Amino acid sequence: MQTTAFYPKTIQSLPILRRGSQGKTIKNLQERLSILGYQILIDGVFGLRTEATVKKFQTENRLLVDGIVGAETWNTLLKATRVPFEALQSLPILNFGSVGNDVIRLQNRLNDFEINLLVNGIFASKTEGAVKQFQRRFGLAADGIVGPLTWNALLHEFF
Repeated sequence: MQTTAFYPKTIQSLPILRRGSQGKTIKNLQERLSILGYQILIDGVFGLRTEATVKKFQTENRLLVDGIVGAETWNTLLKATRVPFEALQSLPILNFGSVGNDVIRLQNRLNDFEINLLVNGIFASKTEGAVKQFQRRFGLAADGIVGPLTWNALLHEFF
């Protein structure tokens, strides 16, 4: 089975991140560090705690420890957090009527794409509409169901 991983066109196309940076790219950085088990607040702000977490990641991966996320740190982080296609198969299928933490995760991720959705853990008509909008945007069948292909696009697209 194939492994599908997110990689931007070039690592160099990703912004250099450092203390004081803010925004969706910082949130993506924090989410990836959290996936790897680091205790980090996902707030989109590169503050002292994020810098300390980046330094810990850099130390553990034998990178230059400067707290700045440049090409080498991005490359290592992206490789460490890629999601094999097989793992996508184990994610829950979400559709109208689904509730819980997986729906919250979905709603948060959709908001990363400027969809502006209320995060409440309930897959109702607005969430379904947002999923269809996302699916159309990324060339998927706009059925409003979040299965492996939609999860793949959600988890691998980088704003």
